[in-house]
Amino acid sequence: MHKLFIGMAAVAFSATSFAQQSGLEACAEIEDSLERLVCYDNLAKKERAGERKRQDRELPEQARKGKQKAAEMKEKAQERRESANDRFGFEHKEKEGTEDERISVTLADREEGPYGKWRITLTNGQVWKQTDSGYFSWDGDSYYIERGALNSFFFGREGSNRRMRVQRIK
Repeated sequence: MHKLFIGMAAVAFSATSFAQQSGLEACAEIEDSLERLVCYDNLAKKERAGERKRQDRELPEQARKGKQKAAEMKEKAQERRESANDRFGFEHKEKEGTEDERISVTLADREEGPYGKWRITLTNGQVWKQTDSGYFSWDGDSYYIERGALNSFFFGREGSNRRMRVQRIK
């Protein structure tokens, strides 16, 4: 009795592995790598779901679904590439149109840090620190902060060409 059960189990196992092998072979024959990957993914999903009984007529349907999904994915990727190509180089231009390039500020406090760099507190509560090592003259009352290239900012005094690079810390 046990020998009969073991024999039947072996036959059933070989039949499912043969069906799985034929599915793998059908996917391996697909030339396009994306379609082939989708076909393998579909096989793996069916394996996990417990659908071990596949028939040969299901395999062409599976390959057709894989080709459809691959075509959809290619189309979406092409749209993303075209959109990215259209915006390339204008990312910062779009933002600049909505933001000020220069603001006038009033000092509340300034203190010199350990390496001769300044920490500037404005009346609106913002705190900025000097990031470069240049000299800055504090004569006058009218100051500004202006936007530089690559998200940098400069602190300067009206009527003077001298300015220092700053970074907002609060």
